Amino acid sequence: MIRVALVGVGNVASALVQGLEYVKQGGIIPGTLNLEYKPEDIEVVAAFDIDRRKVGKRLSQAIFEKPNVVEKYVDVKSDVMVLRGPTLDGIDGILGKVIDESEERPIDVADSLKRMGVDVVINLLPTGVNKASEYYAEQALGANSALVNASPAPLVEKFSASFMSKSLPLLGDDLISQIGGTALHSGIINFLEKRGVKVIRSYQIDISGTTETLVTLEDWRKETKKRIKSSYISSQQEGIEVVAGTSDYVEFLGDRRVSYMVIEGEYALGARVRIDVSMKSQDGPNAIAPLLDLIRLAKILKDKGIGGSPSQICSHYFKGYRTGISGDTRSLLLSYLEGLK
Repeated sequence: MIRVALVGVGNVASALVQGLEYVKQGGIIPGTLNLEYKPEDIEVVAAFDIDRRKVGKRLSQAIFEKPNVVEKYVDVKSDVMVLRGPTLDGIDGILGKVIDESEERPIDVADSLKRMGVDVVINLLPTGVNKASEYYAEQALGANSALVNASPAPLVEKFSASFMSKSLPLLGDDLISQIGGTALHSGIINFLEKRGVKVIRSYQIDISGTTETLVTLEDWRKETKKRIKSSYISSQQEGIEVVAGTSDYVEFLGDRRVSYMVIEGEYALGARVRIDVSMKSQDGPNAIAPLLDLIRLAKILKDKGIGGSPSQICSHYFKGYRTGISGDTRSLLLSYLEGLK
């Protein structure tokens, strides 16, 4: 069994917990890797949050509390109680209007991780919550737990060496959704590059009704997302002018996400091509397959005593990972995994 702790019981946590229940009931999540550990081997044994509506409740109930908007897909069976983590920068800015802060005292996170025997900590905190993300990285180190950083907080650059020294994996930063706008956008650019088309410029706009989208209305959080997304997409081909990560919040959309992409390129005789794409998806479930892979990969690496942030894994699953690797990252991932056998 892989014992997991969730940091932040938001929309992604809701989708992941439901996904785990789904596979335990015999369901199959498409797109997951075939590894020695199976998705049904994953067990959430701890969860941390700061919202009064979630702290002290069973995880099976907390994942459906406001401000979460992910739909209920399955009946979740979990008696795990959501524990009170430290607030730090968790209610800065607009988050202070979204979160109803719990009056309970924060618990000792590292001690809880040790007592629960947590193998892998998953950081699911919102964009811009960097101090709290760094705190949980330190707690994971203290508890000898691996860390998967799904948030945009730049943890790999700051903590990878520390995790390496303790033979613990740190996989991050900023998760790429299974079929999110960034994944599709960069995939189209890769396709055009293989066909010999020079991409000149592109842009991407995302609209949703989730808390993550709401908080990125703040200029400094929006700039963080734009910088990471634009940098990732532009890395797929040199010389592209990219603007990505611009978002807007529409409450009634809930967990639905609408992504608009425009890509302009040039081919023979200077002829121009323009591609306009509109994609509509459910935001929460987009994170399930990559997280199921990453949890199992983190456990495999930990078992083998491989610490730090392997580029073959991080470049495939994260848009905030700084690397010169682009193009077919899946082939590099699979070759790396074959070498681990």
